[in-house]
Amino acid sequence: MGKRIILIVDDVELNRKSAELVLQDEYELIEAASAKQAFEILEHTLPDLILLDIVMPEMDGYEAIQIIKSKNAWRGIPVIFLTGNADPVSEIRGFDLGAADFITKPFVPAVMKRRVKTQLELYDYRHHLEKLVDEQVEEIQKMQDLLSVGFAELVECRDGVTGGHIKNTSIYFTAFINELKKCPKYKNDLTDDFVKSAIRSAPLHDVGKIAISDDVLRKASALDNDEFDYMKSHTIIGGQTFRKIRKQVTDNFFISTAEEMALYHHERWNGKGYPNGLKGEEIPLSARIMSIVDVYDALTSRRPYKEPYSHEKSMAIIVEGRGEFFDPDLVDEFIKISPLIRECLKQKERLRNKYVGGVEQDE
Repeated sequence: MGKRIILIVDDVELNRKSAELVLQDEYELIEAASAKQAFEILEHTLPDLILLDIVMPEMDGYEAIQIIKSKNAWRGIPVIFLTGNADPVSEIRGFDLGAADFITKPFVPAVMKRRVKTQLELYDYRHHLEKLVDEQVEEIQKMQDLLSVGFAELVECRDGVTGGHIKNTSIYFTAFINELKKCPKYKNDLTDDFVKSAIRSAPLHDVGKIAISDDVLRKASALDNDEFDYMKSHTIIGGQTFRKIRKQVTDNFFISTAEEMALYHHERWNGKGYPNGLKGEEIPLSARIMSIVDVYDALTSRRPYKEPYSHEKSMAIIVEGRGEFFDPDLVDEFIKISPLIRECLKQKERLRNKYVGGVEQDE
C-alpha cells in the first residue's frame, strides 16, 4: 500500500511548505493555493485527508468546506482546519460545518503529526464500520428477496394463474417505477430506498389469495357477486399479514411497503375501490402504481373466462380509466413508456423466469 494522500489548501506558500516539511516523510502531499484550485484537484484525485486554511482570499475555508460536504464523492474526506486564531467561536462554527479538527499556526510538528494520524485512523475505522453495515444490509436485502420469491412461488403452487400474475406484475412494476423515478414530479417520493423496497414488495401484493378457497381461487368461469365479495378479502388478509409482521419489526420500510401494496392495490382514484374506499392521493403511491400494472396484466393475460387482449386494447382500456380507476398523472406516464411495456409483454415468459422482485434468479 502506498502513502496516504493529503491535500493542503492554503494561499500562503510558506504555510504549505511548513506543513510539507512536517508530513512529507509519511504522506504524499498535494498543494493547492486556493479553494478553486483544490476543487479542480478533487475532480480527479481524492485524498485521504484535507488540511484547509480558514482565511483565504476569494473563498474562505468555511465556504469551501460547505461545498466539500455537499458533494457525495467528497463529503466523507476528513477536513482539518488550519488557523492562526483558535478561538472557541471559530472552532464551534468549523465543527458545525463538518470539520474533524483544528491545527493552529505556527505548526508544532509533533501536534500536527498526531492530529493527522488520529483523523486518518478514525477515517479508516469509520469505513470499516460502514463496510460491515453494508454487508449486513446486503444480507437483509437477500432475505427480503427470498421472502418475496418464496411467497410468489407458494401462491403459484395454489394457483398457476395467480402465481404467473404475481410474477408478471413484478416485471411491469419494475419497468414502470424505474421510469417514474426519472420524472421531476416524483423525484422526492421515489427515492432509491423507496424504489428498492417497492420492487421487492411487488411480488407480495396478492399474497392474501393464499387464504382464498380453491373453489373460488381456481374457478374456471367468472365469479358471481358473493364469490367476488369473498375474493376481495385477499387485500385485507394480505394487509393484516404484513401488519402483524411490522408490529414485531421496528423501522422496516420493506414490510410497510408490502403492507400498503397488499392492502390498497384495488383502491380506485374515484374512491369506489376496495377495501377502504380511499380516494385520490389518499391511496399510497406504491399501490397507485401497482393498480395500473395489475390491471394491465389481467387484461393481457388469458383467463378461463377470457382470451388475452392486445397491448393496444389494454392500453386503451387503461386510458379510459384515467381519473376514475387510476391516478391520471400515472396513466399519462404509463402511456409514455408504452413501447417498453409492450416489450416486457412480448418477453415476459423469459423475464419472469429470470427476474422476480427486481432480482436476478438462477436459471
